[in-house]
Amino acid sequence: MSQAELAEILDVTQKQVSRLENGTGKPSYDILLKIAEYFCVSLDYLTGRYDDPEYEKFLIPAEKEFFQHPDNWPELIKQYKQDKATNPISLAPVFLRSCEIFRENRIRSKRDEEQKTF
Repeated sequence: MSQAELAEILDVTQKQVSRLENGTGKPSYDILLKIAEYFCVSLDYLTGRYDDPEYEKFLIPAEKEFFQHPDNWPELIKQYKQDKATNPISLAPVFLRSCEIFRENRIRSKRDEEQKTF
């Protein structure tokens, strides 16, 4: 994931993400929450207070929401499940969020096309 992609997800600048990565910046509580939610980990894991990311605890509700989203299509869900099954569990949140971004981009493209036809 690029700094620009993470900046967009967190709704911050790429420069802020760079500062977080190199340790010259401190994230706000809201940014910490966004990062933890995006990667399906606890704040304790994110801040180094706990060694277990507890993926299952946070990934299950995120997956449930993803699977039930009305704009998903079967191939997208199948791709996520395949990626999750064939890679380390630590990558599952990234695959999940990538699928969500893909879905949102597809929705945005359709909306843009519909507006062009009017």
